[in-house]
Amino acid sequence: MVLSARPRSAGDPLDELERRVASEGSRPLITWYDLDQGLRTELSARTFANWVDKSANLLVSMDAEDCPRIAVSLLVSHPGHWVGLVWTMATWQLGGLVLAARPDELASNDTPDAMVVGPHDAHPVPGVETIACSLHPLGAGFDSRPSGVTDNVEVLSQPDVHWRAPATRPVCFRAGRDYSWKDLSEVEPSGERRLVVPEADPWRTVCRTLVAPLLGGGSTVIAAGGDAETRAAVAQQERAALQPLDTTGG
Repeated sequence: MVLSARPRSAGDPLDELERRVASEGSRPLITWYDLDQGLRTELSARTFANWVDKSANLLVSMDAEDCPRIAVSLLVSHPGHWVGLVWTMATWQLGGLVLAARPDELASNDTPDAMVVGPHDAHPVPGVETIACSLHPLGAGFDSRPSGVTDNVEVLSQPDVHWRAPATRPVCFRAGRDYSWKDLSEVEPSGERRLVVPEADPWRTVCRTLVAPLLGGGSTVIAAGGDAETRAAVAQQERAALQPLDTTGG
């Protein structure tokens, strides 16, 4: 494994997460709600970064460390879920490419190094290291571990060592089109606390819920499910500006 120092660059969410941890590590970064089930999880920058480090180190233990291609189906099946955001950042931290795709959406000639799936797809993808997530609000594992997959709870046993590989690939995300690190740097920063409703487009959801607050020093309340009245009440409770679902597609 060769580690390379990268110069600090403007508009880099990985740099900004490191800075946030160093300066305001205990301040909330992501607060996630499942309003239909009454679930809430809050992650400070330090806690989120720790999950990212441990997830990246799990990939390394699977030999998926050299600019890996990681399919994160959670970005499609559970838009905005904090576990999907963790795996996105962990892949980027290894200099890798995130594929936003379900198992049945992968082309026969498009085999990733690993695939991260949710509880409803908790079975091995042929020929691919498969990590299954229970999506327990506190990151706990399955009550009965599915066979043939790695339970996401194994992330917790990984070392806390933080390191970062250089981003050598020009493409860092795919969801119907390819996006570059330059696209990430051009995401409009958010310096406030915003309530965001996840969208069907994984790229837009990742940018609005994670990249924007990292670049701008803000934080995000992610409200999945519920109705407009419930979301407005949560926004008031969390002292967050309400940013409703964007249907413009721009």
